[in-house]
This record gives sequence, C-alpha cells and structure tokens, in this order.
Amino acid sequence: MAAKNNYFEMIDSLVGYSLEAARSLYKMLSEFDAPKLDESARRLHDIEHTADQKKHDVMEKLLREFITPIDSGDLFQLTQEIDDVTDAIEDVLNIIHMYNVTKLRPEVVPFAGIVVQCVEMLKKVTEEFGNFRKSSTLKTYIIELNRLEEVGDKHYTEAMHRLFRDTTNGAELLIWKDIFEALEECCDECEHVADVVESVIMQNT
Repeated sequence: MAAKNNYFEMIDSLVGYSLEAARSLYKMLSEFDAPKLDESARRLHDIEHTADQKKHDVMEKLLREFITPIDSGDLFQLTQEIDDVTDAIEDVLNIIHMYNVTKLRPEVVPFAGIVVQCVEMLKKVTEEFGNFRKSSTLKTYIIELNRLEEVGDKHYTEAMHRLFRDTTNGAELLIWKDIFEALEECCDECEHVADVVESVIMQNT
C-alpha cells in the first residue's frame, strides 16, 4: 500500500523556497541599498513565512499518514532541517538590518554566492531523492554539496582573518563576525540536509 502523498515532491518543494530565499538574498546584497533594508527584510520574510506554512502542511500530512515511503522520523527531520536552511538565509539579512549596516564588506557578496551554490546543489539532491535506490547521480550531488560547504568554510576563515587583521573597532568586529557566522551557517545547514539524505540511502539500500 502506497502513501497517499508524494513526500519526495513535498521535500523538494520546500527546498525550492530555500533556493528562492538564497537567490533573493544574493540579489539584495549585490544591489545593496541600506535605505531599502526594511523592504528587503519584509520580502525575504514573506518567502520564509510561506515556506514555514508549507512545512507545517507536510508535518500535518505525516501525522495522518499510515504508510510512508521512508521512515516518517526521517521525513520529519528532513522537513525541519530544510526549514532551518531557509531560516538561516533570512537570519543573514535580519542581522544586517538589526545592526543597521550601511556598507558591506567586499567578502559578503561572494559569500552569498557560495550560499546560492550550496542551495542549488541541495535542490539537485532533493530532485533526485525520490529515485535514491536507482540514482546514479544522487551521491555525486551530495559529494559536491559537501565540497561547496568546505568552500564556504574556507571563505569564512579568510573573511574572518581579514576582518581581525584590518579592524580595530570593537563594535565593527562584533557586527561582521555575526554576519560571517550567519553566512557560514547557511552552508552548514545545507550540508545537514544532505547528511540526512545520505543516512536514508544507507538505511534503505
């Protein structure tokens, strides 16, 4: 007896919101305009809010489902981990807004670009996830996502090095440390989703 709902498609659709958020963040930072931060934050929050509603829809369906294609606990975890990706992306702009940043450091836009690459690869992972027993590309996508997360780690380390080398103002150090940590967290959260997918593959093949 099959599940009533296609959870693989639902998981993939949730990552679609993460990708929309990542691309929106990148665009906002690439075209950074401090006076428009309020508006930018609202637009990004609208994406996150819609994603959150969809997450709750999936969880409600799971609670009512008797048969699921993989362990329901894994589906719950995936749903939450993907929500964490979208939340982490929104947090970047929230921190910039909270600290009333008026000018970005040069590392920010390239770092946001790495975040987009991570989420784009995560989208490939979830698009292929429903075919995990037969897929010839899913593991390759996971490996590439892990590599991109390492690129994010390297960018974070280099950005922090330059920050502490060039900055003596304590407040500025605090602000940018938080921003760089938030950007790194986006990459880490993508890897967490891939880790759950990899665990599911190992348990079910």
